[in-house]
Amino acid sequence: MYRVTTRSSSALLGIRRQQTIVAQTTLVAPSWSWSTTMRTLKASPIATTSTTAATTINTPRASLSTQAIPLLRTTKVKTTARKYTSQSAVQVEEELPLQYGMLYFDNAYPLKMGWWDIRYSLLRPGWKQLERKAKTELVPPENAMPFHFKIGGIEPRLKDGGMFVHFSYVRPSSYTTREALKEIESRCEQHLISHDHYMWFNFQKVRAFLVKGSPFLEDMASRYPNSKIRIEYTGELNVEAIYSLFRKYGKIVDIVMIPPVKDMPVKQAIVNYSFMRAATSAKSCLHGAEINGVKMSVTYERTLQGNVIWTWLTNHPRLSVPFGGAIIAGVSLLIFDPIREFSMHAKITQLFNVNEYPILKWLRKETIGRLTRAPVDSLQATGWREREHDEEKLRSWLRVPPESFAIIYGPRGAGKTEMVDYVIRNKKNKVIIRCEELANARSEGELLTNLAKQIGYIPLFQFMSTINNMLDMAITATTGQRAGLSATFEGQLKKILDTLTAAIQEASPTRDMSNFSIEAIMKKIEATLEEKARREELAKGNSCSSSMLTQSLESRHRETKKLKKKKKKKNQEAAMWIDPDEIPVIVIDGYMSREKGPHAKELWTHLADWAAVLVENHIAHVVFISNNVSASKPLAKALPNMTFETIMLADATLESSLEFVYKHLDSEEYPDLIQPIRTIGGRLTDLELFVQKIKSGITPEDALHDILSRAVVEVRKSAFDFDSTDGRTLGWTPMQFWVVMKQLVSGEPANFNELKIHPLFKNDESPFGAMEQVELISIVHKNGRPFALRPGKPIYRAAFQEILSDAGFRAVMDLEAANYLEKEEMVKVAKYEAELKDLSSLLHKDGSWIFGGYKVPKEVDTRVKWLMKKLAESHAKIEKYEHEASEAKKAVASLSLTV
Repeated sequence: MYRVTTRSSSALLGIRRQQTIVAQTTLVAPSWSWSTTMRTLKASPIATTSTTAATTINTPRASLSTQAIPLLRTTKVKTTARKYTSQSAVQVEEELPLQYGMLYFDNAYPLKMGWWDIRYSLLRPGWKQLERKAKTELVPPENAMPFHFKIGGIEPRLKDGGMFVHFSYVRPSSYTTREALKEIESRCEQHLISHDHYMWFNFQKVRAFLVKGSPFLEDMASRYPNSKIRIEYTGELNVEAIYSLFRKYGKIVDIVMIPPVKDMPVKQAIVNYSFMRAATSAKSCLHGAEINGVKMSVTYERTLQGNVIWTWLTNHPRLSVPFGGAIIAGVSLLIFDPIREFSMHAKITQLFNVNEYPILKWLRKETIGRLTRAPVDSLQATGWREREHDEEKLRSWLRVPPESFAIIYGPRGAGKTEMVDYVIRNKKNKVIIRCEELANARSEGELLTNLAKQIGYIPLFQFMSTINNMLDMAITATTGQRAGLSATFEGQLKKILDTLTAAIQEASPTRDMSNFSIEAIMKKIEATLEEKARREELAKGNSCSSSMLTQSLESRHRETKKLKKKKKKKNQEAAMWIDPDEIPVIVIDGYMSREKGPHAKELWTHLADWAAVLVENHIAHVVFISNNVSASKPLAKALPNMTFETIMLADATLESSLEFVYKHLDSEEYPDLIQPIRTIGGRLTDLELFVQKIKSGITPEDALHDILSRAVVEVRKSAFDFDSTDGRTLGWTPMQFWVVMKQLVSGEPANFNELKIHPLFKNDESPFGAMEQVELISIVHKNGRPFALRPGKPIYRAAFQEILSDAGFRAVMDLEAANYLEKEEMVKVAKYEAELKDLSSLLHKDGSWIFGGYKVPKEVDTRVKWLMKKLAESHAKIEKYEHEASEAKKAVASLSLTV
């Protein structure tokens, strides 16, 4: 804006021609989006003078804010110039606006590569520190800058790794805006180059660029810097124009012009830089810029997460999936399998069980053991004579090389587990598998988890099986073929058992003797036992001289030399001694506790096959504990043509039971316990419960009553109290067990064959097996066949008597049995009568038979007599059943009247 004033020529002759230019402006400051307070840009005047006329000019601001805030202070700039005309001198008063611009300083921070980049929070400086750094280090001093350059404020761009510096300047008329800004940018670049500003986090220089557009300040969490930027523009731009515009920010790898879309005015291009910081600088400086009438928008190109290798793998699942599975299996084999073997080996050898350390055992024996009385072992009571022979039999079997199985049979609660635990308590290497916990698992994963906990199989990674199954289903649905990632239950169980075999083999002294004969191994064991006995004698004998000990050591040394010579021969042993106490013992407790179940059959089969491998290779002894007499069937399939070591445990006799009880109770305080013990029987668990109740303060009579009441409830619930749905799953009817129960009350074993041909059983043996499965009865075998029946527990005999003494329940069951049998006989009678009717149709009305003649054929006469006899027998039975039913009804009626 120009304001011109004309004066007379006479006044101008003696006065110095002068041109005064006064610039008066109102500063406009942006509101910073990154600051909590509004920051204003301040510009100090160069010279201030009073003028007679001034005009305030508000220029469009070049800041990022959309709100203009006037400063309270104005700046006036006066300049003087001369202008000559042909007629008169003219004084020109020119007002220059205060202009704004932005500089972008790259490499002020580390680039934020993602949400996981912790450098963003560790290296972020404060606002004041950034402003001080910009004024003192990055930007030249204001007195060294042209055009009244002033720093207005800073705008940090932490994600892009740089910051904006706002500045103000006064452009004289002799410079264009482009020239002035170019001069400011050049001064800043020279200052950075001369001072070598390197950043310590990447040892790269700081660069300065003039911002030509309007940067888009965003803090979206999903957008991060990239070396590729996408340019959207309206107008015409070729590759050369784009290259000349974007090259100054860094080396360009490629420029791709995207073909335009029909009816879309916006065109696109992609610029790929060598370095990511070049892309961030270009985006920050050129976004929103207008070059030659073409306005452009610059954004980061969002690339796909992947590369050529990953694309190929995803496009070829039939090759990549098996290859990935092989890699996973290899990693598991190299890393996790050794860890699992070590964990299982430590479990077998009790490596981390401090209670098994010899020094701690000795300290406990010499300190606490001397002050307290050791508890009496229930299995080693003097009255438990029946078990002493079985224990010695099991010990002797464990001293021989592993060749076959040992099976411990007996009813539930007979003390099988306790006896085996007592026998192997001093064994160094042992594994105990509790099958009850495995059989009661609700799913395959729970079964495998329980088994892994028992044997120390760590880590299991059971969740990987579920993930593999899901991936296999997804790949099958997409490709039509199974990838083989999912592992079956049998495969996982076999893998766990195979790993356990390797751990047991590592702890076994006979691990390398699979090709040796039993006789050769037995000789080693005998030699070891003799050597151990000789050493014990030498240790105990005080009269043993040092010369004898030296002689023994020399003989041992000679034997060792001989052994080293024998190692060169094929099929010779690697060690001279085999201690039978170091041979691992595998106890499989509760084998075939359940014959039916979702995974019972596979579990019993795999355990039997796995145990057979251990025995055949002479690695370990295997002891099976079961209350199922049919447990030998799968074991015989796993180890055919071998004789098993079988120990059958039965209930104790009355004398042994009395001695057992009096071992825990005072005979003087409780002198008469014969009758309660006779009622309870010789079942170990019931005797222990009886002793515990008496010790708690209950009289023997009350203790017996409590045990008997519980047994009655168990029998009623198992045998009678079930609905029709349970009746279909169980293998007997209430009437069938009623007949068996009445036979067992007498005190003598019931005849199996007599009950088998009873009308209620019809020669069917399956109900007896079902009753034995729930331990209501036990079947006594003789010569390999069922021979007799006994109560499942000795206390059940008294429980049966208690149930039969219930007149009302007895009358109802007798009535149901009589009605059922009567119906069966009525069916037979109808059958006989129908056959007689058919025979009568053979006779004509004139009295002649269809076969000819009037005489009754002999065959027909014989058949008719037999049918008449059967009719008479059935009729007699029907009358009997009707009489029993009538008596039962009277009993029920009389009972209801008394109540």
